[in-house]
Amino acid sequence: MASMAQSVGAAETPRKGGIRFLQVITESWLFKNFILLCIIINAIALGVDAHFGESNPWHYIIEELDTVFLAIFTAELLLEFLAQGPRRYVRDGWNLFDCVIVGVCYVSMAPAISALRTLRVLRVLRLVSNVPQMRRVVEALIGATPGILATTMVMAVVFYIGSVMATTLFGQHFPNEFGDLGKSSLKLFQLTLFDDWGATVAELNGVYPWAWVFILGFTILSAFAVLNLFIGVIVDAVQETRTNEQTAAIKKEVDEIDVSVEELSEAQSEANQELRVILKELKTMRAELAAMRGR
Repeated sequence: MASMAQSVGAAETPRKGGIRFLQVITESWLFKNFILLCIIINAIALGVDAHFGESNPWHYIIEELDTVFLAIFTAELLLEFLAQGPRRYVRDGWNLFDCVIVGVCYVSMAPAISALRTLRVLRVLRLVSNVPQMRRVVEALIGATPGILATTMVMAVVFYIGSVMATTLFGQHFPNEFGDLGKSSLKLFQLTLFDDWGATVAELNGVYPWAWVFILGFTILSAFAVLNLFIGVIVDAVQETRTNEQTAAIKKEVDEIDVSVEELSEAQSEANQELRVILKELKTMRAELAAMRGR
C-alpha cells in the first residue's frame, strides 16, 4: 500500500513546474492530432461560410461549430499552461503566439463590430505552430532576418549604382524608362524579373548598340548572384534551426533522465530511512524479548 501511494504521489507531483499527468496528455500523439484536426475542420468551415455567405443553409451550424472549436482551443491552452508550468510556458514563443491568436478570436466575437469577424480566419495560423515542418520554416525565416537584411542592403546598393548608371547612359533618349533614378530603378527591377526583357534590350540597342552589355551584366549580377544570396541565407537558417531542434530534443531527454534519477534517488533515500526505522524497531523488540526471558 505504501509503494502504491508513493507511485500515485509521484505521478501527481509537478515536474519542471508543471503537472506530469497533464504533460503526458498534452504531449501524446492523440492529443496533438486531435487539435490539428480541429484546426483544419475549423479552417474549412470558415472558408465555406465565407464563400457561400450568411444565407447558406449551414451558416447556423458553422457558427455553433466555431464556438465549440474556440472552447476546445481555449481548453488546450489551459492544459498546456498547467502541464508546462508558468515559467516554461511563457519562455516558449509559440505558446504566446497561440494565446494571441485565441485572444483575437474572442475579440472577433464582439457583436458590435461586424468587421472584426474577419479576424476569425487568423485561427488558421495555428497550423503553423502545430505542424513542426511549418514551424521550422517560420523559425528559420525569423532566424535569417539579419542575413536577409544584409542581403537586402547589398541589393539596394547594386540597384542604386545600376540606376545611376542607367539614368546617365539612357536617360536622354529614353526619358520614360530611365528619365530619373525612380524610373530607372523600377525598369531595372522589371528587367531583373525578365519582364519585357527582350523588347527593352532591342529598343535600347537601336540607339546604343552596346546597351545589351550593361543590361546583361546587371541582370546576371542582380537576378542570379544577389538573389542566390537570399537562398543561401535561408537554407543556412533552416539547417541551423533543425540543428537547434535536435539539440533541444537531446537536452529535453537529458533533463527527463536527470529528473528520473532524482526521483529514484529520493525513493532510495526514503526506502533507506524506512529500513533504518524497521531495524531500530527490531532492535527494540529484541531487547524487550531478552528482558522478558531474563525475568
